[in-house]
Amino acid sequence: MENKRKIPYGVINWAELVRECFIVDNTRYIRELEAIKTPVFLRPKRFGKSVVCSMLAHYYDVNLKDRFDELFGRTDIGRNPTPLRNSFLVLQFDFSTIQVGTLAEIERNFCEHVRGRVERFATQYASLADWSKALEQDGPAAMIDKVRDILSNAHLPPLYVIIDEYDNFTNELVVSNRDFEYNAICGHDSQGDATRESFFKAFFKSFKAGLADGTVGRTYFTGVLPITLDDLSSGFNVGTIVNLDPDKLGMVGFTKEQVKAYVDEVFAEHGLDPAIKSAVLADLKAFYDGYHFLPGAEPLFNSTICNWYLRCLIVERKQPMFVIDANVRTDIGWFRRLAGTPENALNKLREYIERGVGERADTGALSAKFGRAKFFSEEFFPYALYYLGLMTFQSRFRLNIPNLTIKNMFVDYYDELSEFKNVDAARRAFGDAAEALALGGGTWKNLFDAYWQHYVKARIPAQAFDKMNENFFRTTFTSRCLDWLPDFYSFETEYNSSEGRCDFLAVPKAGSPRDAMLVEFKYFTNAAAEKDKILGRTEPDKETVEQALAYRAALARRPDWNHPIAVAVVEVCGNVGYNWFDL
Repeated sequence: MENKRKIPYGVINWAELVRECFIVDNTRYIRELEAIKTPVFLRPKRFGKSVVCSMLAHYYDVNLKDRFDELFGRTDIGRNPTPLRNSFLVLQFDFSTIQVGTLAEIERNFCEHVRGRVERFATQYASLADWSKALEQDGPAAMIDKVRDILSNAHLPPLYVIIDEYDNFTNELVVSNRDFEYNAICGHDSQGDATRESFFKAFFKSFKAGLADGTVGRTYFTGVLPITLDDLSSGFNVGTIVNLDPDKLGMVGFTKEQVKAYVDEVFAEHGLDPAIKSAVLADLKAFYDGYHFLPGAEPLFNSTICNWYLRCLIVERKQPMFVIDANVRTDIGWFRRLAGTPENALNKLREYIERGVGERADTGALSAKFGRAKFFSEEFFPYALYYLGLMTFQSRFRLNIPNLTIKNMFVDYYDELSEFKNVDAARRAFGDAAEALALGGGTWKNLFDAYWQHYVKARIPAQAFDKMNENFFRTTFTSRCLDWLPDFYSFETEYNSSEGRCDFLAVPKAGSPRDAMLVEFKYFTNAAAEKDKILGRTEPDKETVEQALAYRAALARRPDWNHPIAVAVVEVCGNVGYNWFDL
């Protein structure tokens, strides 16, 4: 096939996607959205929200009626379209492009963005009316009001207003502690009480008025957080947040079945080695899956980062060396701001890293209205992490870290906030052991010993070991391995086999003669280790051995498995020492 389809990483325009790229068809959600006039869909950054905006724009644009089959003919919605297809004038905005400066600069940048989008709108629909009067207006709201006047007087179809990342620049103000500017933009005083008509609030009020008089037929907003929408209060209090609706959870992101079908298509069309397909699927699951946006809901993959990985796969013709896109890392400033102080942030990270404890949460609080003040309250901390994609539902009442990408990010935060000493020495020691392992002259036991001596023993306070469990070791050891060995192994923690969850699994990448490595950790406090004389014993307990070997047997039974599997049990005794047993 000469013109092979591209991976749509960085491609947002729907027409380009249809023409040149692989597509995971989620167009059926257009029907779900039509039941609501003013949906607001919130998801963490880089989750594919912008593609939905472009999809809706192409579907509803009256100018694209003659291209409907070209744009949607091969999709679910194309086979069974809704009555409202191609029946609106589409007016689009993207607030992620608005630069944050002084309050005056923000207002000027916002006005320039709106003017640019109205100019584009005027060009797009130049054959329907003369829009020049709208462009002569001074402010954003005045421009929108004039567009509505012209549209009404000319008896044209109503507007479909799409705002992508509606809260992008206001979130920048929030995370950087610029509360004065944030309040001013939302029309509040320093205490958060509504005081005046800001340019931002007036802009949204124009659309609210349009919904009332019929000049605006529909709106669709995307963003990350609901706080700006709530703080606008009367500016736009008609939006309906739909991202918690069970039937709309999968509007962005990929399901397990979609990922498998997508990977099958990519491998077939680009002639990739089928022997590495199972390892690719394992990488995608370990690093980008696990987002349960409601308790018990089907987990979703981060679609944008899946596309990043698959694009790297096509270019390199093998599993990518690095599996974490640098762009997905959330600024630690969010976490610090939410926690209040670096000390509180570190205490939270200790819960997650040292003990594997997530946050207690209830779905009722997610759907309640809340502005900036409540968002930063202590009791709302878990829900803030949820909206940012740092935690999702593990069970009905508990949030936890969704995947290895976020775990690795939290370990980095933990290390940074802990201000560990001798970091360079620890990095060199682990790097030396990793190099020896990769080149065939080292062992996993030597690698763990470097981790123990230079990361655990030299850096972690003794009192921390009283509350630790296995989670700390499988998480931080894996994070260190990801830093040094990503081109040699794929890694998983708590790998889910038919026999249960094993703590640590390293799988050799394609072409490597190395064995896979399965490690089961067992943790004892100093007191427990002393009482039972654990340190220095010559063999592990029978139950742990049986469990580890059962994990190996379950792996070996997989039809796609073709690696020898080495197994070890590691008994960690507080901060005193450890036993390593190769089975």
